[in-house]
Amino acid sequence: MKFFRIFIIALPSLFAFPFPVFSEPMSTTHFMGSSMIFMPSTEDIGKKNLVFRFNHRFGNAKTGFENFFGLDDGANTQLSLDYGITDRLSVGVARTSQYKTWEARTKFKIVSQNDGFPLTISLFGVLGQETTDQSLTFNYYNRAWTGQSVIDNKINKDLNTYELSDSDKRSYMASLLISRKFTERISLQISPLFVHRNFAPYQIANDRAGLEIGGRIKITNRFDITFDSLLAPHRDYFGDNYATESQKTKLSGITQYTSDQINQGLANGSITLADVFARNIVLNEPVKHRFVPFALGFDLETGGHVFQVFVSNTRALAHTQLLRGGDYDYFKQEFCLGFNIMRQFYLGEEKEKW
Repeated sequence: MKFFRIFIIALPSLFAFPFPVFSEPMSTTHFMGSSMIFMPSTEDIGKKNLVFRFNHRFGNAKTGFENFFGLDDGANTQLSLDYGITDRLSVGVARTSQYKTWEARTKFKIVSQNDGFPLTISLFGVLGQETTDQSLTFNYYNRAWTGQSVIDNKINKDLNTYELSDSDKRSYMASLLISRKFTERISLQISPLFVHRNFAPYQIANDRAGLEIGGRIKITNRFDITFDSLLAPHRDYFGDNYATESQKTKLSGITQYTSDQINQGLANGSITLADVFARNIVLNEPVKHRFVPFALGFDLETGGHVFQVFVSNTRALAHTQLLRGGDYDYFKQEFCLGFNIMRQFYLGEEKEKW
């Protein structure tokens, strides 16, 4: 959290860095395509242009050849179409296999970098709808209703299970895309974003803010080195039940005492303060949260296509799910392989140059 606040404060001075002097004006293109690895870029699609994207994220590559670097574990895929209504405004739709998520999105360029203004700024908005059946299990009821264990277990399960509605599974995201081209080879994008989830599990906030930091280093006219990251002061935790996760200890088979167990146990003498100290403090295993998403790879443009190939620690593709956190820990040599393919078509009367 402290790092996040410091970075926000330092953001204006970062973009205030002066331009180098060129004998010829720089080109207006900041990035090779209209998409970074995680987020869209500030680049326009262009009026009457249709952009098709095919995005892919495989499983954990740490297993190596055993699972063919994660390819045998299946993939999270996304198909999307974006259309340029004007040179500044585009609309699009995407479908992601994870949670069978549909997204409607739009992007509007507010201002472009030029001699009089140092930044390119665009506004990006998304509505996401997950369509898989999802439920949440609580632990409010645990009673012997009939005396028959099979029946009572079924009753307790039904009473403790909440089926999410379509409204519950709906999310929204808004982002201000801010980029600057420092030299002919170096461009940087920094984008604050905000996500609202209509329903979030216990101990997870419905609203979450974050910051995307991405950029590219141009090697040739058709080849870039690119990176993208997503910073947020909070991320989701692993597991479905926070109470269960918070009771875990460093030793398997042993869980922390709940407050009720402590009160009752101390009252009837079945446990001691030493027991409580050992389980709940010495053996305490903090709830494990997801990781900071980061990706590094390259872009290759050829014949109207832009290929992005990279390594990442998150399989998330839907924009409204990006701030939930990464799946893999780079420090444990965990990562996944991914690629994005972009193809642009001109739907006007005359074919324009790509």
